[in-house]
Amino acid sequence: MRTPAVAGAFYPAEKEKLERMVSGFLKKASEEYKPVSAVGGVCPHAGYVYSGQTAAITFVSIAGLEKAETIVLLGPNHTGRGSLISLSLMDWETPVGVLKCDVELAKKIQKNSTLIDFDENAHMFEHSIEVQLPFIRSINPDAKIVCICMMAQDYGSALDVGNALAKSLNPEKHIVIASSDFSHYLPAEEAGKKDSAARSFIEALDGKGFEDALEKHGWSVCGYGPITALMEYAKAKGIKRAKTLRYADSGRATGDYSAVVGYGSMIFPREK
Repeated sequence: MRTPAVAGAFYPAEKEKLERMVSGFLKKASEEYKPVSAVGGVCPHAGYVYSGQTAAITFVSIAGLEKAETIVLLGPNHTGRGSLISLSLMDWETPVGVLKCDVELAKKIQKNSTLIDFDENAHMFEHSIEVQLPFIRSINPDAKIVCICMMAQDYGSALDVGNALAKSLNPEKHIVIASSDFSHYLPAEEAGKKDSAARSFIEALDGKGFEDALEKHGWSVCGYGPITALMEYAKAKGIKRAKTLRYADSGRATGDYSAVVGYGSMIFPREK
């Protein structure tokens, strides 16, 4: 069992308090955004007081998430622990309940990849996936999960993960969430401009262009590999474009706009 690493820091450790906070975020998001059919989305992974509302928008905007069999979560590796691309086979405990690993699907994804390892070390203290789970548990308590932590985020690695997902997942039953914040510790105006440019590549599903531009301009999008893997998966499933639902930054919570972190809510809609 993978036990919580950041409960009490990134989000409340008390069950009732966490449930109230998450339900409040989801209620507010659902009043402004309507769900559409989508293969997945991008969520931020900061502390809930900073990015919880933006994350909630992604979750309420994906139709079918409430009845999906499995949610595949892709997150960056902030700790430097474990393999370059690490897949967990553990069940994950949260203050609001346990989410079980879809072991059969996880093994299928790993078999269809040349780079993914079964490795729990990368996940033990990593927050990027953990902070998404209370939202999933609230919306779909019966959903299983597959958690993939990416230390290697180059285009080749992301393409391998995206292709493995495309060979393994059924969009009628599975949803993919890429966990990422955008610019880190820049003045709000500068962060907004850089993150708008980054999102233009994501919206166009141009994974190679996104990663090339990121390297060229030094954009500090921490989960660029997970986002690129989701882009490649979406393209393989016939998706044409992604859509930005909301962009915000930490200045809204702190009042300090001199050095913000950017947060984006994005989805990958399916055409009717």
